[in-house]
Amino acid sequence: MATAPSELPVEPKPSFQVLERTFSILDLFDEEHPEWSTTEVARRLGLPIPTVHRILAALRRHGYVSQHEETKRFRLGIAALQLGDRARAVVDLRSVALPALRRLSQETGETALLTVLSPGRDHAVCLERVETSQPLRLSVQPGRQLPLHAGASQKALLAFLRADESERIVMGPLEHLCHATLTDPGLLRDELAKIRTRGWASSYEETNLGVWGVAVPVVNARDEAVCAVGIAGPSPRLTPERVRDDVAHVHDAATVLAKALGLRVPPVTATRAAITPAAARTAKRKGRARA
Repeated sequence: MATAPSELPVEPKPSFQVLERTFSILDLFDEEHPEWSTTEVARRLGLPIPTVHRILAALRRHGYVSQHEETKRFRLGIAALQLGDRARAVVDLRSVALPALRRLSQETGETALLTVLSPGRDHAVCLERVETSQPLRLSVQPGRQLPLHAGASQKALLAFLRADESERIVMGPLEHLCHATLTDPGLLRDELAKIRTRGWASSYEETNLGVWGVAVPVVNARDEAVCAVGIAGPSPRLTPERVRDDVAHVHDAATVLAKALGLRVPPVTATRAAITPAAARTAKRKGRARA
């Protein structure tokens, strides 16, 4: 005899339903909505408040969310940040970055570079580069280390280090690599402040004669540098009119990489500025101030 519909056995809920709800809750936390209350989460996801409360309580115990003592609102916790850092640590950064670097080199006609911090966080390391097809080009070998105070990619990293790390580098010694290398701590601090404000770094003959570059940092949720995307080329192809377009292309490439890694890129401003030696720009400003 057929079983009546009312007598059909009720299928148990999938065991992974709690996991799905947990991931849905974690997905709510982003830059636009960094804080949520239990009630707000329940309303947004259409879940019972007791269910949301239990999941948030479990996430809090494991450090994936934290709760403000007074407002009782939740934010992502230290464990969530550490998980993201561990995930990025095992990602093959080269393979993720290569498509963006190839496109950047094609768009600008210059060598595209991916630069990271050395293990000691006191030097920059060229992790990958894509050379231009131009007959006159700059070749930077992957694995090459450079001091953080000289060159666009290096300064982009230095400007977004923690304050104590940055100051340790600024206080030197600051090696003189080329005639425009910044070796004065005060001038270097001024340059780093400008980079943090405008979101990109430039250099002109700071590491080698006739070499210029622009770079954009990729940073984590704490605004600390993870890597830098940049271009470098010979001075005969540098014109003030190119800077605005080149910085925009570099920013776009860095943004593609940042999104793939769950990171972000600082907003870029003042892209009409010409690239001139940083020391000369700073000295000129100070001369006007004394006048």
